[in-house]
Amino acid sequence: MEKSTRERLDTRQAANFLGRSEGAVRNLVHRQAIPFRKAGGRLVFLRAELDRWIKEAPGKTIDEFYK
Repeated sequence: MEKSTRERLDTRQAANFLGRSEGAVRNLVHRQAIPFRKAGGRLVFLRAELDRWIKEAPGKTIDEFYK
């Protein structure tokens, strides 16, 4: 498994990756609207799961625009 698919992110890193504030990420966690783990009382995000979450979000892909 390549490093980026198992990379762990803290809340700050996940917020940066998603282009959101840390508060917005915590709100998504509180609503259980984003994949996360709690390890030792700290939030942990897996980059591969965040990628998948984004890819599966409603909307149109670039390919759908050109069909």
